[in-house]
Amino acid sequence: MAASPAKANPIAVAGDAVAATEVSTTPYRRGATLVVLAACVLSLNGLVLRHIEDASAWQILFWRASALTVAMCCLFLVRHRGRAMAELRRAVPSALVAAPFAGLASVCFIQSLTHTTVANTLFTLSAVPLLTAVLGWLILKEPVSRATWLAIAAAMAGIALMVADGFGSGALFGNVMALATAALFACYVIALRRGRGVDMLPSVCIAGVIAASIGGIVADDLVLSPRDTALCLLWGAVLSCAGHALFTLGSRFVPAAEISLLSLTEFVLGPLWVWLVIDEVPGTLTLAGGAVVLVVIVAWSHNRMRRGRPASAVDGCPGDVREGRPASRA
Repeated sequence: MAASPAKANPIAVAGDAVAATEVSTTPYRRGATLVVLAACVLSLNGLVLRHIEDASAWQILFWRASALTVAMCCLFLVRHRGRAMAELRRAVPSALVAAPFAGLASVCFIQSLTHTTVANTLFTLSAVPLLTAVLGWLILKEPVSRATWLAIAAAMAGIALMVADGFGSGALFGNVMALATAALFACYVIALRRGRGVDMLPSVCIAGVIAASIGGIVADDLVLSPRDTALCLLWGAVLSCAGHALFTLGSRFVPAAEISLLSLTEFVLGPLWVWLVIDEVPGTLTLAGGAVVLVVIVAWSHNRMRRGRPASAVDGCPGDVREGRPASRA
């Protein structure tokens, strides 16, 4: 008589299931933590700029971009070690397409920060995922849901309030530069999407060369005080590089819609730092418009997570999470 198959121990099965869940959630938690840390580091951008005393926007652009380029090149070499040249050759065609958008976004970003409040700049940039969705629909023919269209309309209304605030405060140029930064970065994300099969870190390096070249050409001179030089180098080589590296590592394990949500940490903390440290208070319309944009992004990201539909790079994640291909933010 054949022996009857042994019954599975329900306690053992439950234990195995819990262990499997812990293993699968550990990378997610690590990734989410890294994304939040990246946002916290990058939220210091405005505070660092406000402590620069005499340097012009073009001088800041040159030294920050130069420091970032050197640091990111070193990171790329360390990351790939003996395969660096082979990876570079694979990435160059796609990186050359993406880099101009990131380089010009850096130019507009510095111009925005020096001509309007940190809150205006960062609240406008928080709409990047929605702008990216529109460009993905136009260029990559990716579908956009009705909820996303509604979110885009609401976010644009919030941005319109902030731009209107610029008419009265004399910060209209800075607000327009913030909107240009958001549009250019959205184009950069689309380019990253098309080059997701390779490591797109070289695009940041090339973008840094473009931004530094523009700053070097336009600036009257490149001589800064020791204090301003140190702050620009700290900003580019340490803060920006660390933020990009943490974001790149974390984005491998977190769905894009959740990255959009976690990244809001930067846009909330950035205005808070300059308010607490140097008493830079945004206008009423800016606060109202920023609140609209942030609420829209939170609701939109939550809706995507609730539906269990991981978003692609087109929805605002600089990298294809589903394929484990990260890419750095510019």
